[in-house]
Amino acid sequence: MQPEESMTDDQIFDAVDKLFKTQINPAVAQHGGKVDLIDVEEGVVIVRMLGGCQGCGMAKMTLQQGIEAALKRSIPAVKGIRDITDHQAGTDPYIASSSA
Repeated sequence: MQPEESMTDDQIFDAVDKLFKTQINPAVAQHGGKVDLIDVEEGVVIVRMLGGCQGCGMAKMTLQQGIEAALKRSIPAVKGIRDITDHQAGTDPYIASSSA
């Protein structure tokens, strides 16, 4: 296997998928949420947030300080994270956005 800094997008996807199943989603499930791994493009992980995460006022912080930080620690080839969630469509956010 290649050094982690030079992993292919497919290898990053597989490593992120494992981390989501074992650590990330069990943690966000405690708040009624789920994070779907959509794709990896040039080292950037693309996700969609569901359930209590969709529309949650803390979603951006969770992504940047929680999920992205954990991914970069565990998988150095990860360059960043991009959220494609339609947060306005969330119907049951864990913490309501203050802009709602």
